Amino acid sequence: MKAAELNTLQQLLNDRGWHLRFNEELEREFQLDYAHRYYAHMQVAGIMGVIAFMACGILDLIWMREMAGRTWLIRMIAGVPMWGPLVLSFWGKFRQKIGERYMQLIICIFATSAVGGLIAISLNSTEPYNYYYYNAVTVAIVIVFVLSRIQFKWGIVSAIIMWLSLNVGLIAFGPESNKLAIIIITNYVFIGSAVSALIGTFLIERSLRQNYLQSRMLSLENRDLEESNLKLQYLSAIDGLTQVANRRSLDRNLSIEWQRALRKREPIGFIMADIDHFKIFNDTYGHQAGDECLRVVATSLKDYARRPGDLAARYGGEEFALVLTDSSAEQAGIVAEQIREKIMNVVIKYKKNDPTHVTASFGVASMVPGSGQATPEALILAADQAMYQAKRSGRNRVVIFGQSVDDQQGQRSQ
Repeated sequence: MKAAELNTLQQLLNDRGWHLRFNEELEREFQLDYAHRYYAHMQVAGIMGVIAFMACGILDLIWMREMAGRTWLIRMIAGVPMWGPLVLSFWGKFRQKIGERYMQLIICIFATSAVGGLIAISLNSTEPYNYYYYNAVTVAIVIVFVLSRIQFKWGIVSAIIMWLSLNVGLIAFGPESNKLAIIIITNYVFIGSAVSALIGTFLIERSLRQNYLQSRMLSLENRDLEESNLKLQYLSAIDGLTQVANRRSLDRNLSIEWQRALRKREPIGFIMADIDHFKIFNDTYGHQAGDECLRVVATSLKDYARRPGDLAARYGGEEFALVLTDSSAEQAGIVAEQIREKIMNVVIKYKKNDPTHVTASFGVASMVPGSGQATPEALILAADQAMYQAKRSGRNRVVIFGQSVDDQQGQRSQ
């Protein structure tokens, strides 16, 4: 899936972004990212647009007082679609539900309202100030197309509406003297400004789309790298055959839990297990059956690593270990006995081989870090010695370090 997505992104990058359109899912995600990223640009452009639109009214009071009342009324009417959404854009709920989703449409409405207002003001202004307002449309184009980060498609829509509004106003309500010349000059200025702004808008959006593709590709590649690193860490910590921790993970875990137990003055239990007569089993049933036997024993130990800090591991060959946090020797011995019985009762059948059973011998030890000569190495050694005592005493049994086999058998029989 990731390879296919990377390939799609690379193809879009090779296309150089001339179409300004992705596939449906990618386009939707791009629009969401775009709106979230450039929402502030819309607000800045809106603030500057409203200030410029309203501030020019001060000049009306100075230059054409007789028309100022009418032009200010136009400003107030045209300003509603401008400062209304602008004020709402700072309201969190509006931004989440409407603002970001319809950002481009809001900018388009804002722009056309501003231009429509300027044209209406110009038609109600005296010479030469009416020409000033005609050409003020170019200022609106700069604010809308450059500052607001409007996308190319919506820029075309805005430009067409502006152009139509401008010409309808000039043709229907413009001054009769030199009308044709005014129309031609105003259109020349508007079209030149709009085309230049649209080219800039196109190039900006194209660049932003390419940056988005590159950022998305980089994100996917980084995610792949993180997953690969996690997989490598997992593989370096897990025994590939039995899917329990390997020896290195065991040593690291025991060291960490030892320090934690040292702070809390809690005992750490350690169980060593060795499969009885594994070489004979392996030679009789084959290596694949032997592997299945190892997996059975590993799973049985893993089922008893139930608390945070507990760990089942393959110690080496057919030997396994189980770390039990906050566990005395007697508690660890009970767990070892449960595991021994579970392994003994498991039926192992591999392909055409006859069903069979295996047993294991267990050595148990427990130490409180910081007491006497207690060290992680001493704990492992004690459990290992107890395990070999179990094997010498007849196998398929549990021996706790420091206790005689006879005493333990007597305790179990009571």
